[in-house]
Amino acid sequence: METYYAEVAVLAPLPRTLSYRLPDKDGERVAPGIRVKVPLGRRSAVGVVVALKPFAVDDEAVQRERLKAIDAVLDEMPLLPERLLEFIERASRYYVHPLGLALKTALPAGLSSLKGAPKIRQTRVYRATDSSVNLRGTLQQQILSFIVQHQPVDLTQLRDQFTSPYPVLKRLEELGVICCDEQESLRDPFVGCQVTADQPPTLNEAQQSAVHSIAEGLDGGDFKPFLLHGITGSGKTEVYLHSIAAVLAADKQALVLVPEIALTPQLVARFRARFEQQGQRIGVLHSGLSAAERYDMWRAIVRDEVTIVIGARSAVFAPLTRLGMIVVDEEHDDSYKQGEGFRYQGRDMALLRGQMEQVPVVLGSATPSLTSYRRMQQGALSEVSLPTRIGDRTLPEVRLIDMREAEVEHGLSQELIEALQLRLERGEQSLLLLNRRGFSPYLLCRDCGASFRCPNCDITLTWHRQAGALRCHYCDYVEPPQELCPRCGGAAIEPEGMGTERLAAELQERFPEARIARMDRDSTAAKGAQQQLVSRMEAGEVDILVGTQMIAKGHDFGAVTLVGILDADAALNFPDFRAAERSFSLLAQVAGRAGRGDVRGEVLVQTYAPDSPVLECAVTHDYKHFVELELPMRQLLVYPPYGYLVNLVVSGLDRPAVEGCARRLAERLMAAQDVEVLGPAPCPLFRLRNRYRVQILLKASTRAALRHMLNESPQWRSIFPATVSLAIDVDPADMM
Repeated sequence: METYYAEVAVLAPLPRTLSYRLPDKDGERVAPGIRVKVPLGRRSAVGVVVALKPFAVDDEAVQRERLKAIDAVLDEMPLLPERLLEFIERASRYYVHPLGLALKTALPAGLSSLKGAPKIRQTRVYRATDSSVNLRGTLQQQILSFIVQHQPVDLTQLRDQFTSPYPVLKRLEELGVICCDEQESLRDPFVGCQVTADQPPTLNEAQQSAVHSIAEGLDGGDFKPFLLHGITGSGKTEVYLHSIAAVLAADKQALVLVPEIALTPQLVARFRARFEQQGQRIGVLHSGLSAAERYDMWRAIVRDEVTIVIGARSAVFAPLTRLGMIVVDEEHDDSYKQGEGFRYQGRDMALLRGQMEQVPVVLGSATPSLTSYRRMQQGALSEVSLPTRIGDRTLPEVRLIDMREAEVEHGLSQELIEALQLRLERGEQSLLLLNRRGFSPYLLCRDCGASFRCPNCDITLTWHRQAGALRCHYCDYVEPPQELCPRCGGAAIEPEGMGTERLAAELQERFPEARIARMDRDSTAAKGAQQQLVSRMEAGEVDILVGTQMIAKGHDFGAVTLVGILDADAALNFPDFRAAERSFSLLAQVAGRAGRGDVRGEVLVQTYAPDSPVLECAVTHDYKHFVELELPMRQLLVYPPYGYLVNLVVSGLDRPAVEGCARRLAERLMAAQDVEVLGPAPCPLFRLRNRYRVQILLKASTRAALRHMLNESPQWRSIFPATVSLAIDVDPADMM
């Protein structure tokens, strides 16, 4: 009889898995995907079993003696199905990231430490055992009748129906009329979020064609990737809903990814309204959940109790075992790229998982990423098009306001002010986009020109007047404002520039009767704040919504007829080869929030560069013309989608050591064939969280050339002292 040992990926920055002997107790429970406690040097650590392997027959005793045993099995059942384990292993290899840390990213928070998983919540559940007993008390009769009709009934339900039911329940137990059991009670992230069932609307011809094309992919039973290119307001979500209905009819599960948790409440409400009355359970996975809620949801998915999972990028690791389809909404969005640690791209991982699971993947966007559009041109993605808005509504009129000639007051042109006034008089809603948080980007001493800077990062501190604090948006350093300049002692310290907080305050002064709200990371930090704000917008309780790019992403507010874009040039002037793509996408997306109801929308764009080709394409809603302008430039410079990039970031507390290591690494890499080595050069944010940062950019026309170089990355570590670290960012989204 063969005996086995376990290969364990310890949830720590180790370059490989470690081998352990099965424990004498609970050894039969050890299986791939289960968490275990293992000895690691002089301490203990948490790991995930990734494989069970047989000992070699000839020297089994010697091998068993050399291996340490697993200390304890931490789960009743594996939290990671074997196919999901294989998927994470492939992702770990592609992004050159330790498998243990990749698994730590995939698992719910709190499961990587020895403190243990969140506590499982228990509740009392009642069932009727003898309903023939003649009860005297009216309340006893009512409670027993309710239990008989709805059993099993938990204590929470009974408390909702009856006042102080526990003494009566205890008496009914004594009489043998009911019995009580302790049962696990999953924490419900939808508490207080009631929805009304809806009926699927009649699809237009383009939507029907899109659903039919995707359905053919479902029938094939293999990997079929689609690019659903639908202009804003064309009904992409309804295509998702109809396609997923077909998936559920085939007894399969669906995974829906969104770029921001701010989008999740509105989308989840639509899915619940459509599917919950059919007995389908919707699950959510995102950072807005508590650790306990995320743990409960994960286990519910593992137990096959959830049919549709909706979440941000980390939901791509949801442990679905009957996966039938993956949807990536707003696939162009950079939020799908993880910026630190395990730097995976959620959209690309969705395609990889779809390929491994042999299921269709639908990438949806009004402004597809150039990478996806190029894949479609090459035939790697099947195009599905929604060229018109539902209900034959027209796209909004977009007009540029030349700020070089405009009459401006507090950052607002007179034309935009008049347009806001008109909407207030009509009872219509307006959106204003200013992609900058806080009251002002910095405080400035008018006497000597000094500003307040973060002691940990090379950046000025943002002034948040409502919180009464200067804050760094990178390391979250906070300090109170000072009345006197620390350099010259002057008192002429004033805010410079405008953020969303200041814009909202200025608008409230100008339009005192208007109901003004703000949507940014500060105003929606509290749990449920996004849902409340979206609900207020839908109920018509907000006249003007001011926000960062969060307001541009997928929201559907039928009463919004005006969108104003302030400082449209900021993204255009960013030092990044993707600046034009990001700018066009942001402008097109936020413009698409206008005119989704019966009134045609209007978009006013304040700019100092009205002749910009990017803005000209945005004015005419001409995505294809933008692509025709941008792709040749990318091809000339061998940038994605015609080339492949890896960004190497060397960082540490000692600047000379960081610069020396980066220089030696670059010299070592220069000898490689078919790979262009750019740098080393300081990162745009040279000092971040008190660490100096230098980057080396690797560029190649083929992925294979970069993969060959990255295979040697374990040897690069030999030139780094313990005080200097190296981060490998495959397919970087930015160079910050």
